[in-house]
Amino acid sequence: MKILHTADWHLGNTFHGHDREIEQRHFLDWFVDTIRLHAPDAILISGDVFDTSNPPAWAEALFYRFMRNVSEALPDVEIIIVGGNHDSPRRLEAPAPLLKLHNIHVVGSVPHKSDGSINIEALAIPLLNRTSGATECICWAMPFLRAVDQPENMTQTEALAWYYNQFLKVMRSREYRDLPCIATGHFYTNNAEICANEHSERLVVGGQDQVNVNVLSDAYSYIALGHIHKVQCVSSRPATYYAGSVLPMSFSEKRYEHGINLVEILDDGAARVQRIAYTPLRKLISIPQNGVSSPDGVRYEIDKLPNRKANDDGKDWPYLEIRVSQEQPEPKLLSEVSEMLQTKAVHFCRMTAVHHTNQEQEPELTVERLKTLSPLDMAQRVYKESYGNYLPEEMEARFRIAFEEVSNEA
Repeated sequence: MKILHTADWHLGNTFHGHDREIEQRHFLDWFVDTIRLHAPDAILISGDVFDTSNPPAWAEALFYRFMRNVSEALPDVEIIIVGGNHDSPRRLEAPAPLLKLHNIHVVGSVPHKSDGSINIEALAIPLLNRTSGATECICWAMPFLRAVDQPENMTQTEALAWYYNQFLKVMRSREYRDLPCIATGHFYTNNAEICANEHSERLVVGGQDQVNVNVLSDAYSYIALGHIHKVQCVSSRPATYYAGSVLPMSFSEKRYEHGINLVEILDDGAARVQRIAYTPLRKLISIPQNGVSSPDGVRYEIDKLPNRKANDDGKDWPYLEIRVSQEQPEPKLLSEVSEMLQTKAVHFCRMTAVHHTNQEQEPELTVERLKTLSPLDMAQRVYKESYGNYLPEEMEARFRIAFEEVSNEA
């Protein structure tokens, strides 16, 4: 049984104001070619198909275009799509009856029976071997678990453990009890590696949404996870993998590897996992590559960037961030940088200023002291805390003039 595992497409995402349609189309076309090459029996998409619950029309068009292309390239492949925390369950499931006619199974949220009880059986999807036509594996299509679907008085870890174990109990009583089981999931495991500075996965502060992966039964052959953007294995038994995001979602992810997992379920039920790398259309670059640079250093590095060529549509230009160190503010620096970049073959995203302050601290600001401070004193204090120096003479003079005008009007 051969399976391709992917997750976190975030279709419809914009990167610092830049539309990403061309990038996402590039990935999906690459993925269709990869499917043709490897001819899998099944494809698992583990959540966050879209970036928002109300994606733009072009994002939905890309999604359905991909499904059509796969159905034409490999008509008998099974595709299983589960909802992530970014997805709207109802919107994702709306075309499910039609998609099911093409072996595409969509599970946006935990299904319920008419009496309101959880329908565990509806999450079980038999996977057929494309060559023999026999059922060789059972997939439990578990979507992102929302609070409303957690059993009462259970933590998220306890709730997920309950769901995964309940499914195994159901399967052990059915005709498929001797077949290997795999599962999907969309959650944050306790030992997953994330970027602490600028993670973009919408994680709960303090790690309260972490799930202890050790509670998951080792009766599964493979658990296909989404949610965390860095590709990684978080458990060897059961084999539990994040496929990673297909595009970087922040500059903190510029060194992440991207691609999909090729999973083979062997005769003994073990999973053999191979990574298939994908190179995004646009790279992420920084000035400087590490740390921060002075304003003059920034100007020097910008000057070295490649110039735009005539009739170049910019589809493969990299995204650029700038990190500048400033002893004193330079209000015109951003406009100067933006003008310099007008002729450079990059998509400018942001400039982050790092202000250096000295170690001398102002006296503690008590209520009594606050009553004695003038507006200029407050301005001096704020400026010094930010830049380590007092207001420049010109700025101080402008402040005095503005304050006098306000006082006269009063």
